[in-house]
Amino acid sequence: LMWRARRGPHAMLVWGTVNPAGEGGNYRGFFFTGEDIHKCVSQGEMVGKPVKIEHKGMDVGRVVSAWRNARGQMDCVLELAQNNLQGAVISKFIGQGVCRELSLGYTVDVRNSKEGITATNKKIVEVSIVKKGARDDCFIHGFTVPPPSPKRRRTGTQ
Repeated sequence: LMWRARRGPHAMLVWGTVNPAGEGGNYRGFFFTGEDIHKCVSQGEMVGKPVKIEHKGMDVGRVVSAWRNARGQMDCVLELAQNNLQGAVISKFIGQGVCRELSLGYTVDVRNSKEGITATNKKIVEVSIVKKGARDDCFIHGFTVPPPSPKRRRTGTQ
């Protein structure tokens, strides 16, 4: 009830894994390390990031929470707007199992040295709801079903 009062009665909430367990050791590649995930979550970098469909188009929601789960993966809760066509359609796709995965959109700076290529300065840009993500184990685990929109009453003569 408090969530609805703050977030609106027609928002859909989605919980899922947006990044698998981070790479370890001396990994210098493009994927997130365990340290990258920890930093991102502890500094609140995910909260407020836009949610998109297949990394394109208009925003259909926002990230409202993110944490590192017991397996070292990054989980999050998304809030999807229901007051626009794209948000309503993707919510239906999630509910019907058409889109079951999440994908993290981020930028990376690349540094080339004698030791090879090193990816640095990873910055999260958005989270996308996708049919098939690029990484394993990035699934939607659960979602709320928003109540139906109130029926409009017809006025005038018939």
